[in-house]
Amino acid sequence: MIRLVFVVSLILVGYAQAESLKDSVPNVAVVGEAAEDVAPDRAILRFGVVTDRPTAAAAAADNAAAVTAILADLKSLGVADADVQTETVSLAPLNPDERDAKGKLRPAQGYRASNMLTVFVKPVDKAGDVIGRVIDKGANSVEGVDYDHSNVEAKRDDLRAKAVKDAERRARIYAEAAGLRLARVIEIRPLSDEQPIAFKARVAAAPPAASVPLRPGAQRISERVSIIWALGR
Repeated sequence: MIRLVFVVSLILVGYAQAESLKDSVPNVAVVGEAAEDVAPDRAILRFGVVTDRPTAAAAAADNAAAVTAILADLKSLGVADADVQTETVSLAPLNPDERDAKGKLRPAQGYRASNMLTVFVKPVDKAGDVIGRVIDKGANSVEGVDYDHSNVEAKRDDLRAKAVKDAERRARIYAEAAGLRLARVIEIRPLSDEQPIAFKARVAAAPPAASVPLRPGAQRISERVSIIWALGR
């Protein structure tokens, strides 16, 4: 606790010193920016099998058989086991809340078994073929496909450095135009909204063995930073 208080105290002291410097010396505050259009390198497929049968045992057995066939096909397509995740598994009566005229629960009219999967596919241009194949093998619930980039943080680090350089370039222009020079840095404050980038592409069921056409597109990521420099002669 003592160490935490000490660290917080140092931060507060540093902030106070920066505010004092901004008030006491000539300075220039500049926002630097850097951006890049990033193409995804991985597709995230979400699909599953929903099976309705008269009995719970039949629904569970047929659903499991369909999912097993899909998993085997994914492996034949080169999708690693580590890239396949079971998201939800459920088994429930089809009309659990229906009641007759006397208020009694009606007997189940059947059972629904569901098994939903998330599959990570690289490269992205392989995703359409995978979706088509799993539909052919029995997937009848396709929620869609998302895209992401496996090295986004490294790209953001590069953009952060470029944003600082951009801020320095702009600040130097202002300073030299005023007959001054850049001195010490008073404050560096990131302005970026570091939300995960999201590539979206919705898909629908396709004819058997068809490749579903997908267009992942690209997403712009950016970094912004505010930097204050003291000015000197």
